[in-house]
Amino acid sequence: MVWALSLGLFIQLSGKIWLESTSARNAQVYIWLLAPALIYCVHKIISRSLRWPDWQYVPWLLYLLWVALSTLWATDADAGAWSLAKRGLFIGLYLMAIHCLMTQHQWLLRRALLAAVAVIALSAAVSLVYQFGVLDRPLSFRGYRIDRLGIGNFANFGWPVAAGIFHGAVATWALGVALDKRTRPALSLFWLAAFVALAGYVLLTYTRGAWIALAVCCILIVVIQNSRRGWLVLAAVVLVALVAIILSWDHLLLEVQRRQLSGRAKIWEYFYAAMTDHWTIGYGLGTPFRFVWPNEVAISPHAHSLYLQQIYDSGIVSLALMCAGLLGLTYKAWQLRSHPWVQLAFPALVFALIAMLTDVERIFTRPGDYWTVFWLPVAVLLAVPSRRKTEDKPPVSDGR
Repeated sequence: MVWALSLGLFIQLSGKIWLESTSARNAQVYIWLLAPALIYCVHKIISRSLRWPDWQYVPWLLYLLWVALSTLWATDADAGAWSLAKRGLFIGLYLMAIHCLMTQHQWLLRRALLAAVAVIALSAAVSLVYQFGVLDRPLSFRGYRIDRLGIGNFANFGWPVAAGIFHGAVATWALGVALDKRTRPALSLFWLAAFVALAGYVLLTYTRGAWIALAVCCILIVVIQNSRRGWLVLAAVVLVALVAIILSWDHLLLEVQRRQLSGRAKIWEYFYAAMTDHWTIGYGLGTPFRFVWPNEVAISPHAHSLYLQQIYDSGIVSLALMCAGLLGLTYKAWQLRSHPWVQLAFPALVFALIAMLTDVERIFTRPGDYWTVFWLPVAVLLAVPSRRKTEDKPPVSDGR
């Protein structure tokens, strides 16, 4: 079962790179990751060995339940209430799958995760070479915003913002392993090269939210790992960033003074105007969000902020439950701050929280990009054994 779960995790993380069909990719995740988790859960119930999870799980379970219930008062939804609500079941099974891997075979969890990160980093490097080397895309500021490999439908994220957030989230895991003092120098260089490929991809998507989130997380990872190689890498990154800022100063001024938030302020004004009398429970998950731009040509289908969209869909209640869950994870991360898994997963969660301020639509989804961006670090942090259950032990892994 754990081998099936590890394979399912690898497919969930990297499947978008090497599987062209979204439906085929999701089917493989259901078969190899969620179905074994469901069987494991049923077995535990039948054998009466199912234990109540750590208290940090409770806000997340309540969050999934509340958001699922909010489909009942949605209007004009494109899908039925059950079709939307069952996504909460999928996410719950995902949390169960990661918990099972963490408690049964941490080394399989680690290898599946790092194998997927390596595949995604290789894809990022190949995409950069193919798009800007073979296809000769312009390297001028925002001349071309990369979002795909360009061969068939492989590694196609459909939109630069989605591509930037996804690769930025994966980059935090690569950098965490590279700067870990327990990683051998040769492997550290490999993971640092993987981070450079992923960070370069994020840079050329010109996704500002991902830029800021990745910059903050780089500093956070260096502080958490507190290794000599980390501080050297940070110094090199700062130097490169200063050179890039100087060379792109005119473009950056244009972004700040004229483009500002690319119209997000107008979308947020529309959100506040639309939320009259709906703040507590929202409009219901599935109710369309439609901001029509002044030219009446483009329509924004979400609030361009996960937190505002969360309120629009399921009200302040859902946001409060999510914040309670995040506070629980932060407390646990602080208590177990020396644990290797916490040192890897917490910066990834911070990346997601920053990137979601301006770009992410929803986290209550079927298997997809935002499971990698948000639910993976949440699941890992939840699954890390608390001190009262077991002593902190580093996972068995290559290079340690």
